[in-house]
Amino acid sequence: MLLFTAQVTYNQFFEPDLSASSGFTSVIVNAGQVDNKGIEVSARYSDKFGKLNWTTGVTYSLNRNKIIALLPGWVNPLTQEVISLSEVNKGGTASYRMILKEGGTMGDIYVNTLRTDEHGAIYVHPSDQVVVADANNFVRAGNTNPKYNLAWNNSFDWNGLSLGFLFTGRVGGIVVSNTQAVLDAFGASKASADARDQGGALVNGYRIPAKEYYQTVGGGSSGIGSMYTYSATNVRLAELSLGYNIPVEKWTKTIKGLNVSMVGRNLFFLYNKAPFDPELTANTSTYYQGIDYFMQPSLRNLGFSVKVQF
Repeated sequence: MLLFTAQVTYNQFFEPDLSASSGFTSVIVNAGQVDNKGIEVSARYSDKFGKLNWTTGVTYSLNRNKIIALLPGWVNPLTQEVISLSEVNKGGTASYRMILKEGGTMGDIYVNTLRTDEHGAIYVHPSDQVVVADANNFVRAGNTNPKYNLAWNNSFDWNGLSLGFLFTGRVGGIVVSNTQAVLDAFGASKASADARDQGGALVNGYRIPAKEYYQTVGGGSSGIGSMYTYSATNVRLAELSLGYNIPVEKWTKTIKGLNVSMVGRNLFFLYNKAPFDPELTANTSTYYQGIDYFMQPSLRNLGFSVKVQF
């Protein structure tokens, strides 16, 4: 199966600030355009090998969005002032921002950085041996959205016994962990412990004092977001089920069918570089995705079911 989607969204809400001479502080205006294009491809195959039935399927999907326009120009009818917005900062933490720009995409993440020298290396104070934050310099780290998603499911049936499993993969995208930053700042992480054991944090090929280093780059919302940016790519065993159809028709005619099964969901990662589950979010807001700030960990679910057919 092949499915294409295309959507154009117009007239989002903007609330630009107004000049004091207008007598108002802000106004709500409809403007903007965001384009979305997506594709989903799925394939399914079934076969029988004696008493064994096998069904397998693969799904591939992707979505691309682009901000065509924000607020290209609105005329205040009271003052004839023309107000334009080509960039909107949707906020975040002191080290992480989600910024909308014309020509960019929804989900673009910007992070602050460490100061660098004229050669592009991280600046280290020559006498104090400490790194320094580059105040108010935010750079685009990437986008929270994946490049594409994959899913592969299989089911096997043999003499009333069934086995099914589902692997899912998210490829691409980035996330930021303020949780890891705070742990580093307090010296409670493995990374900070390893640095202390090795005589300091490794910067530009040299060791500098670990405590001062991590207290600068860590600190959660006041840390350095570029040092805590991770790939969101992950592959997991999303579901595993094992069931059996008990032949109750041999013993009673009242019950037509009885199935018992065990089901596990979100069981484990086969691949994940981020220090948390990249599929989780610390906030339900549209503009607060891809950030980890001491949110609840993901859960592994195990269940048991009984299905009776009369």
